[in-house]
Amino acid sequence: MTSSHTFPKPMNKIAANIVSDAISREKELGIITTKIGGATVVDAGVKTRGSLEAGLIVSRICLGGLASVTLTGVQLDHVFLPAVQVSTDYPVESCMASQLAGWRIQVKDFFANGSGPARALARKPKKLFDYLGYSEQSDEAVLVLETDRYPSEDVVAYISSETKVLPQNLYLVLVSPASIAGSVQVSARIVETGIFKLHSIGYDIKTIRYGFGVCPVAPLHPDPLVMAGRTNDMLLYGGSTFYMVEFDDDEKLRGFVEKAPSLASKDYGKSFTELVKIYGWDFLYKVDPQIFAPAVIAVNNVKTGSIFKAGVINMEILRKALY
Repeated sequence: MTSSHTFPKPMNKIAANIVSDAISREKELGIITTKIGGATVVDAGVKTRGSLEAGLIVSRICLGGLASVTLTGVQLDHVFLPAVQVSTDYPVESCMASQLAGWRIQVKDFFANGSGPARALARKPKKLFDYLGYSEQSDEAVLVLETDRYPSEDVVAYISSETKVLPQNLYLVLVSPASIAGSVQVSARIVETGIFKLHSIGYDIKTIRYGFGVCPVAPLHPDPLVMAGRTNDMLLYGGSTFYMVEFDDDEKLRGFVEKAPSLASKDYGKSFTELVKIYGWDFLYKVDPQIFAPAVIAVNNVKTGSIFKAGVINMEILRKALY
């Protein structure tokens, strides 16, 4: 596995530079910066409106600065939607060691899912980092919190303790899932979603050399629960991925690819936008975990030249999410 010395700087340092640049463009990006417990807190969509551009920046921060995140577009029926395009030459490091929302932060009554390179310092979750063999050292840490409220000083102290980084060198980026930046950064998880699914079915993700994906951005709705449904539908029924891998056995690889898209789940075909109306926030625990995967996965084995593809874009479900 590629270790941290491959990069000119640790992901936390790269991400800290991205945050500093964003802070210098506060008004343009529609973000607010404040200090809590000594840490720099950047609000990209909790008490502020944010912006599409802020969403792209939050996505790049989540990916540790090791991926390109840009806007493109997709045609869904008669609606032309913005879409996020993600490209990375460091798919495992950027997606699994940074972007994955693998740090559940709960301090008293505050809860948030944590993403970003600070996870590599805190090694959350430890089992994944042990498998990846990835670690880095940094006196700065950057963490993205999916939340609808500001963290307390106790939250800052906890994150500082877990990352072993002083509060004054800690950057916390806040994004509400119901904001435009929140919707963008969820869609920007398209490449990571595919890698996580491959990992969950037993594929050795350390053989992945390149990742690319496109996913529609869910239109906004004032109800955060509806937004949770829409953003999941965009990923699972509208997102496409492409990976380059180095793998020894084409037939085994074909088998993994066939199991990788959302289509392979027994719960495929259920609209998350409709499920949230039935189950509320429990919807995440009422479905087969294998459903959490891109709609389409294509894999190029660079050792043999083979390309395997599975899954489809499901227009019927996307219509339910949009109308």
